[in-house]
Amino acid sequence: MTPDSSTSFADRCVVVVNSCDAYIDVWPLFFAAFKDRWSDCPFPIVVNTESLDVAESGLRVSSHVLRPDQRSSSWGARLLATLNDQSSEYVLMLFDDFVLEEPVDSEAVDRCLEWMDADPDISVFYLSHVPGAARPASRYQGFEAIPRLTNYRLNSAPALWRRKHLIELTRAEDSPWIWELFGTSRTFLHRGKYFCAQPGHESIYRYNYTMGGAIYRGKWVPQVAGPLIERYRLGINMLDRGITGAQGAPRTTVEKLRMLAQGFRASGWLALVIVWLLLLTKLRARKGQV
Repeated sequence: MTPDSSTSFADRCVVVVNSCDAYIDVWPLFFAAFKDRWSDCPFPIVVNTESLDVAESGLRVSSHVLRPDQRSSSWGARLLATLNDQSSEYVLMLFDDFVLEEPVDSEAVDRCLEWMDADPDISVFYLSHVPGAARPASRYQGFEAIPRLTNYRLNSAPALWRRKHLIELTRAEDSPWIWELFGTSRTFLHRGKYFCAQPGHESIYRYNYTMGGAIYRGKWVPQVAGPLIERYRLGINMLDRGITGAQGAPRTTVEKLRMLAQGFRASGWLALVIVWLLLLTKLRARKGQV
C-alpha cells in the first residue's frame, strides 16, 4: 500500500448508508458508533433516505433526498437514484443497523480498493463471510472467491462495491429482501468477480452480523442495541420502536408465496435456480444434523 493511498481514495469512494425517514431514531446510534470507531474516515458519507437531512458534526455526512413526487419510490429506485448521483468509482455500502463495535481497519479498506483498481473486473469485496461450501483462499489476503452458483452472492453485508456494477445488479422495483434473495440470480450472468472475507478474517468492519445487526424486521435487537445505547448514553427508549427476541418468528406460508411471486417478477426463469439452491442448502443442513 502506498503511503498516500487513503488520500488518493478519499474522493473516489463514498459510504452509502441505506436507510429511510422512518429509521431516523436509529441514526444517533449508528453515527455515535461510527464516530467512535472510525473517526478518521476519509470518505464522504451519504444517507439514502426520502426527505430528512442528517446533521452529524465531525463527519462528512449528507442526505440524498428525493423530490416530493418521488418519495413513495421503492427501495430499489431510491438506491439507484442515490448511486447514480454519485461520481465516485467505489461505494462502501452499509445499512443503518450495521452498528460498529470495533475500530475499522482503514489500511485493509485501502488495500481492497487498490486491488479493485488493479483488476476492473472485481465487482465486490464483502467484508463478512458469505456461507457456502469450503473454498480455497484467493490471491487476495483474507478473502476467497464466491462461486457463481451461490446463495446470496448478492447481499447486504458491508461491502466495497464498484459503483457501476452495483447499479447493473439493482432494479427499481427491488425490495431489500428480493434484491438479496432473487437478485442474486443476476450475478450468475454478470461478468464481475465476487469475493468475501474468509472465516476468521472478518475484521475490517466489525458489527454483530451473527444477529443480523441492531434491527430485525423493524424492531430493536436488545442484545445488540441495548449495550451500545447505554455505552453512548443516548437515552433511546427501545420500546418506542419495539424489541424482538433472539430469533424472529418464521415467515408465514402466505409471505413465502408472495416473495416467490416477487422473485419470478424480478428474475424470471433464474428464480428457479435460486429455489433449487435454497432447497439444496436445506437438504445439506439436514444431512449434517443426522
